Amino acid sequence: MNFSVGQIIYLLTRKDPKVYPALVSEEINKRSLSGESTSYMVKLPTEDTKEIELNKLDAEVFISLDEARDKMIERATGQINLILEKAKSISSVFDEFITSKENSTQSPLDEPEGDNLSDAEYASVDLGNGKVGRIDVSSINKIKEMSQ
Repeated sequence: MNFSVGQIIYLLTRKDPKVYPALVSEEINKRSLSGESTSYMVKLPTEDTKEIELNKLDAEVFISLDEARDKMIERATGQINLILEKAKSISSVFDEFITSKENSTQSPLDEPEGDNLSDAEYASVDLGNGKVGRIDVSSINKIKEMSQ
């Protein structure tokens, strides 16, 4: 990438999801027996406006915030997909309990209509975020018996 001295660029760090602006302060053109190269010095937004060689930073460089945003969304989507795929593969431990792939009209976690059954027939399940569900244990045993 080529930059102009005085141009503001945006650095998306590889380690943390942070974006920093940097000011291109110097363009260094080098010609040697092995060829020509161009490097850039940038000023970082620190108290002393420290200058550092751009290629020594562990960051991706963007010329606009929109480009940085697109890359961040791509990274986040990738992470979300990994999390969901992992959950999907872990869910295979429940394969023996599944009787059909179609959703039933009532979820096993729904509260029973009549609460006259004893708590011994139901198990409480922590769903996270302060939510607790109840599972009819006898229905799990029936499903298990049917699958054997």
